[in-house]
Amino acid sequence: MQQVLATRGRACGVTGVPRTSSTRPAVRSLVCRAAADKTPFIPPWRDVYNDLKSKGLRTVAPEEAAELLATGKWALIDVRRPDQFEEGHAQGSVSVPMYSRLDMSQADLAKVMKLIAFSFNGVQPIDSNATFTKDALAASPAKKFITLCEAGGTMKPTVNFPLGKPSRSLQAAWKLMAEGGVAPGDVVHLERGLYGWYQADLPIEGTYTPDLGRTPMAAQDPTLNSIAQSTGYEQQAGDKQQPEPAQKKKWFNF
Repeated sequence: MQQVLATRGRACGVTGVPRTSSTRPAVRSLVCRAAADKTPFIPPWRDVYNDLKSKGLRTVAPEEAAELLATGKWALIDVRRPDQFEEGHAQGSVSVPMYSRLDMSQADLAKVMKLIAFSFNGVQPIDSNATFTKDALAASPAKKFITLCEAGGTMKPTVNFPLGKPSRSLQAAWKLMAEGGVAPGDVVHLERGLYGWYQADLPIEGTYTPDLGRTPMAAQDPTLNSIAQSTGYEQQAGDKQQPEPAQKKKWFNF
């Protein structure tokens, strides 16, 4: 009988994975990731997509979103990172981030592993906002929401993307309905995100410059996969052209 030498994953808070000569590093990595994220912040995109489809989530053009906002009954929820919001945001929007930059002031092993994984993939290390749904509900007394992120994603299926393209704003819409109890008709998703708002020449407070052409490497980490899938801008005929960036950024602007 093969002797169990130790238990993989104890440092991650997981026990029961035998340490044998055949245990591969990839398996050990999965154990650590499972320990760091026992309750997923967001379910797999396929599940989110199917639920949003069944609830009939509506996507609105920037012009309609501006009209809804003007009624005073709807809140325009910007779910990007706080530093992105501070740099530039749609006029009248409220910052309710789904993620923020990783706080290493009280780092544990899970945070260190996340920092290494994100850094290796050229992505700004981030952490999920555990109070997102509560914060969003508090931002709109009327409980009517327009969710907005950088590029928006899409629910439209295509040959290459049969389940559309995930985004933070679509995930936020799902959380508001699934966790916040918001009625499906009281949540809409902004088409093309802040990029679409910018292209529609609607007012922006601060400075906003789209970061076109970003393509972070895909990885096995679910959050990194989500980032990689949601970073494409949907460009349309007549869009304003963007100048080439003067200097390559260290991090992809997730």
